[in-house]
Amino acid sequence: GSIFHGFSFGHPESISGEVVFNTGMVGYPESLTDPSYAGQILVITFPLIGNYGVPSDERDVLGLMKNFESDKIHLKAVVIQDYAFQPSHYTSARSLGTWLQEQGIPGIYGVDTRAVTKLIRTQGSTLGKLEIEGSMLAESFEFTDPNLQNLSAVVSRIAKQVFLPPPLEDGCANPEQEASSIANKDVHILAVDCGIKNNIIRYLVNILRVKLTLVPWDYDF
Repeated sequence: GSIFHGFSFGHPESISGEVVFNTGMVGYPESLTDPSYAGQILVITFPLIGNYGVPSDERDVLGLMKNFESDKIHLKAVVIQDYAFQPSHYTSARSLGTWLQEQGIPGIYGVDTRAVTKLIRTQGSTLGKLEIEGSMLAESFEFTDPNLQNLSAVVSRIAKQVFLPPPLEDGCANPEQEASSIANKDVHILAVDCGIKNNIIRYLVNILRVKLTLVPWDYDF
């Protein structure tokens, strides 16, 4: 196998998982909280990560995390090339490293992420281990394949939730919202949560203006 060396900036724990990559230039807070990355080690190809920090845990009118796709980080670890130790952005509430440590998620920087990406594109689906100095040695634990797990059970809500469109403020609604409020006032959608993202919920409820009932993956109909 291939070995890449880097420096730890997250939670100091060795882990294993499926290695995948993301080519986005921005949006790492959303990517890290995306339930679809559950069980995976995310390699971000854009070279500089952490420069705008991580926003607050503020919630929106629906009670959802305003700045994230779910309530927590779902991936196993993050691998980047260059890490910005001093973030600079008006929405920043903490650094990426601090956030990873709070959530118990390992992270390393100083890795040639594009070389890792080329390896994944050549080999296809790849399992990997992240060994952090002072934690478990890589040879002391097995590779973990998230595709052998019931990931829906891992990321799903455990209780039913109902979301209703919030009242439109006079002069603040856009034409799409106003038209949807009229056309969809009697529409009720049932969604089964197998890792639904917050922005999907927001679009259905705030933009399409429908009533949304969200149920766990194993809900008894």
